[in-house]
Amino acid sequence: MNKFVTNEEALQIAAKKLDISPSKYKLAMERFSSMKDYLLNNISTKKNSICEVYLQGSFNLGTEIRPYQNSKDSDYDIDIVCCLNYEKNKITPKAVKHEVGNILKKHKTYSKLLADEGKRCWTLIYAEQDDIGFHMDILPSIQEWTHSSNAIAVTNRCSKSGIYEWSSSNPKDFAIWFYNKNKTMFNQLEKKQKRSLFETYRQEGLFASQNDIPNIHVKTPLQRAIQLLKRHRDICFSNNNEKCKPISMVITVLAAQIYRNELTIYETIKNFIVTLSIHSDQLSSDFQFDEAKAKSSYSLITRTADGKWYIPNPTNPGENFADKWNETEDGVSHARAKAFFKWVEWVKNDFIGSNEQLDEEYYSRILALPLINKRVPPPQSQILPLTAPHRQKPLWLLKLIYSVQLTAKYKTNLSWQKFQPGEALPKHLELLFYANTDVPAPFHVYWQVVNNGKEAEEAKQLRGEILPSNIAGRGGLIKKENALYSGTHWIECFIVKDNICVARSGEFIVRII
Repeated sequence: MNKFVTNEEALQIAAKKLDISPSKYKLAMERFSSMKDYLLNNISTKKNSICEVYLQGSFNLGTEIRPYQNSKDSDYDIDIVCCLNYEKNKITPKAVKHEVGNILKKHKTYSKLLADEGKRCWTLIYAEQDDIGFHMDILPSIQEWTHSSNAIAVTNRCSKSGIYEWSSSNPKDFAIWFYNKNKTMFNQLEKKQKRSLFETYRQEGLFASQNDIPNIHVKTPLQRAIQLLKRHRDICFSNNNEKCKPISMVITVLAAQIYRNELTIYETIKNFIVTLSIHSDQLSSDFQFDEAKAKSSYSLITRTADGKWYIPNPTNPGENFADKWNETEDGVSHARAKAFFKWVEWVKNDFIGSNEQLDEEYYSRILALPLINKRVPPPQSQILPLTAPHRQKPLWLLKLIYSVQLTAKYKTNLSWQKFQPGEALPKHLELLFYANTDVPAPFHVYWQVVNNGKEAEEAKQLRGEILPSNIAGRGGLIKKENALYSGTHWIECFIVKDNICVARSGEFIVRII
């Protein structure tokens, strides 16, 4: 059995599993250094001119996580800026983009790793033997020389027209801005965390001293909160409207704007949710612009007088992180804005209002992270079939060599509460079921809900079909239901790999009174 810990400790346990290991980080930085040296030595700019190559994004901010896509962990993204020393009015964005691309194609190894040209970047895909790889995104650019000496003009290729354009960015000043938001807590935690890391990895010989430990391995509540929020975002939108999922930059800039040096991850996330929930009022169909509210209540996410959404880059006023929120997706206007605020609601349901004492793996299960106690098979009594003529039989050959276990919560007016199989629940509650499995990715998730009783029968809701996760619920390993009919019902999860069911949860009894 897992031990019970405080809410904050459970968040810390989950967050640490999102970190890149020191050995993997060292390998990533070695590859970055090799790429930097190659580009600096081979880019053909004016005589005596300087080409800059530097990190941007989560590896520079200490908010790195492994992306989660298609119900499995993906490769780490290393984002690099390659800034060429050209004058903007004397070169085209297409020429800059392809000058960098052509240099990469000339390298014997890089040419084999190079993916097709992206909208903004050239991407190299590194595969690893331990199934943890890297994507290196190289962003061609030139110096912008506008409001800041650090501003850059980035190449952009329209996916529909193929036309190349410039767009403005400023990753250097953004990093400085973020560091300033983070520095108070970083300074408080740096020595303690580096001392602990040095002792943990002393035998591996990764660090010569505490001072040798890179700052990325020190995590403040702000950085931890951003890591957890990004992972939760990935889980919620995996196989479910992924086009509209909130981008990492929006999460990062809003979290940093809201952060007031809270001492815990929990308080940091809580303040994030409380603050942004107010901004969701702007989704109202009868919304009217109010200049006073735009400067106070809606200062972080502003819907302007013409109905457009605006999240400014704090270090580059011309850049709007919410520019795509104004687009229509699949006939839905403001689809990304609606998806963002729906996600904020999901974060509130999953993180805020939990019990003071939690199973130490509580948040790890929600975020589909590896558990401390792996490969614990369910009791045999849990997988004995219950009687229901309308229950669909398994669709695959059963070879149960792994395990999948279910936990569940119900929603009250104030919070979400955990409940056990067979526990009596009143009608009309919202329910969430979480599947935790040790099946190695990739795999497919199926859910089966079986309703019983007179009320379900009269409503013609004697469900029993087995449905894939992309139909049955959001996030693959998360299933949402409602307690509508009195009776003894159950839910079951199946994990399928290569068309063989390799893990089966057994029936989780839901008794509605």
